[in-house]
Amino acid sequence: MVMKMNCTGVVLAGGESSRFPIHKAFAHYDGEYFYERAVSCLKPAVSSVYLVAHPSIAHKLSASSAMVIQDLPYLQGQGPLAGILTAMNIREGADWYAVITCDMPLMRTEIYEILLTAALCTPGIQAVVPVVKERQQPLAALYHKSCKPVIYKLLTEGKRSMYGLLQSVNTKYIDELCGDWNPHDFININTQEDYSLYIEKGLRE
Repeated sequence: MVMKMNCTGVVLAGGESSRFPIHKAFAHYDGEYFYERAVSCLKPAVSSVYLVAHPSIAHKLSASSAMVIQDLPYLQGQGPLAGILTAMNIREGADWYAVITCDMPLMRTEIYEILLTAALCTPGIQAVVPVVKERQQPLAALYHKSCKPVIYKLLTEGKRSMYGLLQSVNTKYIDELCGDWNPHDFININTQEDYSLYIEKGLRE
């Protein structure tokens, strides 16, 4: 296990889950809610976990082992970058922020340990991002505190793309050849069909 760095976990549960019958945070896998699995995934690798929740569900997460927060008023409705910036503003003492969305129930702690090791071994890096089948995974990644003003600038310019952030900071990419992961670790459950295929039937890509 990698030595713990000064890293805060950020679980993003701010979306409206419009393509899923319920809010995805409350879908089940292996006896846990998706949001509980996300928190459990991060906790062994970080010093604390913040759960950035949509206002409609924040009150239902009060029993979570993470600290539940909502997007700052001026950031609400602006997507994942806003959730990350909110966590950075509320938890200012961290050097790194490990981000996960609540709809990735197959994600493993070991992946974040690999990312943290890469961050520790690469001075000056601002983001560490997995690449799976040539696709970047910015919502299962690490971001240094120095990204904060960059994110703020992007949002004030109306730019909400995670990929815009990756292009604006010093990003280290790690693919399957260097990281110990499989594509199914990064599966997003976006629809009921996804849930049926990957959770109920256990299909793996």
